[in-house]
Amino acid sequence: MGDLERRKRSWYKRRIRSRRILGAAAVIVAVSAIVIWQRRALFPMSDGEYSETAAAEASKAQRATPEDLGKMAQQGDAEAQWRLGTLYRDGDGVQQSDREAVEWFQRAGEQKYAPALTALGAQYWAGRGVPQSYSKAYFWYDLALAQGDEKAESQLRNLASELTQDEVANAHKQAKDWLQAHGSPAGPQ
Repeated sequence: MGDLERRKRSWYKRRIRSRRILGAAAVIVAVSAIVIWQRRALFPMSDGEYSETAAAEASKAQRATPEDLGKMAQQGDAEAQWRLGTLYRDGDGVQQSDREAVEWFQRAGEQKYAPALTALGAQYWAGRGVPQSYSKAYFWYDLALAQGDEKAESQLRNLASELTQDEVANAHKQAKDWLQAHGSPAGPQ
């Protein structure tokens, strides 16, 4: 076989190899495009999308107008009740009213919604919308801590310095009794 013959064969092999590679690449691109296009049908929801959907549902109350929050709050949505309370407390989009804020915080607190329990503790501590009471503030913060609000722990330490040991023990017992009466056998620690 001559030199020319070998070069033709080599060129022919390279050409076939290039076509195979291009063909394989075209198949990969086509399959990728189909998977991306049909992703919802092939993979209904990934874990990330489930959490995104849950976050979108949870943020409905965050995006709602005061009127929408009022409707959701009237239907018993604890987050909406708490958010409505914060609007009244801050005068954000509604006439500022600490009493109205406390009412909504209490409704959400009755459902053991930790942010509302913390907000009630702050209202009693400052005497906003309610008579100032460190022992009641301690009670609400104690409930918030029992519901998982770790920030309430520092507030409890600060309040304990304002109360006698008997007042702290009494507020703690009241919180424990409240939790037992509201279906939580394990009281605050």
